[in-house]
Amino acid sequence: MLYIQNQWTSGRGKLFKSMNPLTGEIVWEGNFANASQLNAAMHAAHKSHDGWSTESNQARIKIIRKFYALLAKNKLPMTKLISTETGKTHADAASEVTATLAKLNNSILAYKKRTGSERNNLGVMQTSLQHASHGVMSVVGPFNFPLHLPNGHITPALIAGNTIVYKPSESTPMVAEYMMMLWDKAGLPAGVINMIHGGKDIVQGLCKHPLNKGLLFTGSYKVGKQINKIMADYPEKILALELGGNNPLVVWSTQKINAAVDLIFESAFISSGQRCTCARRLILPNTNNGKKILAKLKQRIQSLSYADESNLYYGPLISPKATDGFLAFQDKLIKLGAKSILKARKVRGSFNLVTPSLINTTGMKKSYDEENFGPMLQVYFANTFDDAVAEANNTKYGLAAGLISENEKLFEGFTQRINAGVINFNSTTTGASGAFPFGGIGRSGNLRPAGFYAADYCAWPKASILKKL
Repeated sequence: MLYIQNQWTSGRGKLFKSMNPLTGEIVWEGNFANASQLNAAMHAAHKSHDGWSTESNQARIKIIRKFYALLAKNKLPMTKLISTETGKTHADAASEVTATLAKLNNSILAYKKRTGSERNNLGVMQTSLQHASHGVMSVVGPFNFPLHLPNGHITPALIAGNTIVYKPSESTPMVAEYMMMLWDKAGLPAGVINMIHGGKDIVQGLCKHPLNKGLLFTGSYKVGKQINKIMADYPEKILALELGGNNPLVVWSTQKINAAVDLIFESAFISSGQRCTCARRLILPNTNNGKKILAKLKQRIQSLSYADESNLYYGPLISPKATDGFLAFQDKLIKLGAKSILKARKVRGSFNLVTPSLINTTGMKKSYDEENFGPMLQVYFANTFDDAVAEANNTKYGLAAGLISENEKLFEGFTQRINAGVINFNSTTTGASGAFPFGGIGRSGNLRPAGFYAADYCAWPKASILKKL
């Protein structure tokens, strides 16, 4: 179902279905929006903008708080929906809801600190800074965090006085609809948020629509690049690109092998590697200690059991297409000269569950710098710490990076030299705080479109100078 002008209506575009990626069961089916419904959603958001943007900030936040209170009360059913549609374990899905709930206060604080208003006296003159909403903002969400990441854009956009047309991932329409039910119950005025389902054509339509003032996107570099090409014809529109990563995790100067392996394992394989901050490349010292760490990691992976779904550490890949692409990526690396340590395979009798992959890329003549969204870790042995940092930076991406070490001084230099926006020390690469900016450089997007700096994309400054006659 689509949600336009606070009314539910069936899509009039092509039929699509959502499947449980662990079992292959169809859990939802409906239709995409067509062009006229996209236009109706845009006009509904545009019509409601004047009223919503002229409400006081306190009045807007009061309604937004109701949504978050409803989400907290409905944490369990939302967790179940996320788990069903993404294949995440219950604990993983529950942590997404918890992370979403933490968005509210961070977003309110970010609005006040990053935007808001202020006045200053400069002698006989007074300066005034205010921020205004853009108008209709489009939000395009991903499948891997279907609640957390869209609301990371929706909430700051609403606080700033924008109205929304939201297009969720085609893989998670059920989560999106439940989320919209909660926004509806929170009492948002008609048209402030509208939701439409769709694929590539709908995203292109959102970009090009004359009423659209900006697009807030979370997804892959490949899709982000296509969107950027379209939006190049509209330099007046805001574009926030939160893209992927080919994230390095360096392990150096540590004898705590078990602790290191625990961090490596979770960094690479949580959510079956379907997080943009997951470790993709493991850089180890070319020593006996480095080889011991790899051997222990291999042993840990081999000990995994797939007999009982309730005991899985991580879930399946999102779709058969994703599974095929993951295995094809593995084969390509091997053809390019990488050596298989543990070759991933599809778990017999499962729909999209695959075993983790360990690939030694040390001897490759040319690196293959692409993001692989799955449970794969490429291992590289470095002779010196300088070599390790150089290899960590050997990527066009720049999202996340991590260092595991007992030498804190190494981290001081690591943070100065590493090209990444999210850097962790003796923690998983997936660790990030909503109280800080989130994003990266290079192919990882246009700097800090998420986290604390998301507010920057949602309002524009009006600077005034006042002088008495």
